[in-house]
Amino acid sequence: MKVPISDLKLDSNGLPLEPQPSDHKDDPLNWPKWYKYYVLLLLCVLAFIVQFGAGMIPAAFSPIAEAYNVTDQKASYVTTSNTIFGGVTPLLLTPFVNMYGRRPAYLLFTLIAIASNIGSGYASTYARLIVARCASGVGASVALSIGGATICDMFFQGERGRFIGFYALAVTNGPHFGPIAGGYIALHLGWRWIFFINAIMMGAILAVFIVSFPETLYSRTEFSNLEDLSYWNKLAFRGKVLDRQLHMSDFLNNFKMLKYWTILIACVYYMTANTYGSILFVLTASTITRELYNFDTAQTGILLGVPLTIGCLIGEACTGWISDWLINRYARRHDGYRKPEARLHLCYLGLFLPVGLIIHGVCVSERTPWIGLAIGMVVASIGVQAATTLTYTYCSDCYKPQAAEVLTLVNLFRQIFAFSIGFYALPFGEKHGFDVAWGTFAAVQFATWLPLLLLIWKGEAIRKWQGVPNLHQDL
Repeated sequence: MKVPISDLKLDSNGLPLEPQPSDHKDDPLNWPKWYKYYVLLLLCVLAFIVQFGAGMIPAAFSPIAEAYNVTDQKASYVTTSNTIFGGVTPLLLTPFVNMYGRRPAYLLFTLIAIASNIGSGYASTYARLIVARCASGVGASVALSIGGATICDMFFQGERGRFIGFYALAVTNGPHFGPIAGGYIALHLGWRWIFFINAIMMGAILAVFIVSFPETLYSRTEFSNLEDLSYWNKLAFRGKVLDRQLHMSDFLNNFKMLKYWTILIACVYYMTANTYGSILFVLTASTITRELYNFDTAQTGILLGVPLTIGCLIGEACTGWISDWLINRYARRHDGYRKPEARLHLCYLGLFLPVGLIIHGVCVSERTPWIGLAIGMVVASIGVQAATTLTYTYCSDCYKPQAAEVLTLVNLFRQIFAFSIGFYALPFGEKHGFDVAWGTFAAVQFATWLPLLLLIWKGEAIRKWQGVPNLHQDL
């Protein structure tokens, strides 16, 4: 039975809060705004550093290849090995963060990332470097997989787009700023210092997390064991946060969410958007710019970082807060109901991505001045940023209690598809021409964009037909 709006807790616009917060002060939904913003800032900094550290490496592919006497193609596996483990690891992690909380995972896995980056810097052989980068992917995975779920723990649906947008900016722009710093570090300090500096940055944010990052997992229906504890007791690991039993079937929960068409469509779309609109440029720039312009690592980093960042800032300025406005406008016209598909009317911004890809590919093939490549990357990254924010927000809107599983799937699709690009992008471009190769990628990306129109039209009906997942209804 539908609860009368008069019996619900409302926001400042008189619309029902979703989810409805409990009456306990330790419910993250009831935290002061300044404290939520602080926790969000820490989360964004961690996500940015993780991606920034990974993004520093491609600018140094050439010196890494020379140091280990391998090709640039094999040097790129230093990044792709990190990527694949960053995608797969959260499949094992999710059941634990839904029971023991988010905080222990952030601390433990960040520590793993620090140790593996130090190991990367000292690796004496190519094989040891690859092993260290695999371990680094394990450590970095937590910030990229449960960050969105952590934001959902604290913020209501009607404001979530803006705050997930900040997180999405951190996730997408880390790899864009990375090449700028990585190029200069490799040029002046040596490429091994890329890993050492990354470990230092992660060590600094880990120290802040240890003393000030709270637990955000909280039950909407049961009395939480975080209630009425002192500040320091809340930061200490106390075992289970929620009173549940862990079963082997819990490790299949991620895959159970794949049967929901709205999630599957969004995941497939985003994996092509992120890979072809961001990772493609990062992994191929070193080879392309050296051949076309004889750029050193620092120049390559600047050509990558500046255009991609500018495009993402433009894309986010047109996405997160506007998607909140759209879903709240819909709610005002429909008795407080916020329809997730209302956000997807901004999906047309995603069409910038294939256009930018085509511009970039043609400019490489025609050997135009570097400004042509920069323009293509700006245009493409507008679409990437819009895709990132909309995917994270729409998926969490559709299945908020299952946000950890859903966003783990988003991360899995993104990382596995990004992993594959290192094996075929450059060979395809060099054999058939970058205009043909990049044009093919643009066509694939456009094909995965088209089903978003189906979601705008029939997404709500599809969700009703498939029903509500019987998972974590207390969250």
